[in-house]
Amino acid sequence: MKYEQAKAQLKHALKHQKTISIPKLNTLLQALNISLKPSKDTEVKYLKNEIKKLRKQLKKNGGNEN
Repeated sequence: MKYEQAKAQLKHALKHQKTISIPKLNTLLQALNISLKPSKDTEVKYLKNEIKKLRKQLKKNGGNEN
């Protein structure tokens, strides 16, 4: 599930006071990168992965990397 899709589903559920099953909520939170267990290692791993994705995107689009 993509970030924007998860965001829209969660926003709809909250706005219309819908019930969400625990597995569905867990999926939405994972897609939004929200963890109920704070962990520095997990955050660092996520940020490194995001940086890697952005570098690939820049390279693909012909941008200069610094």
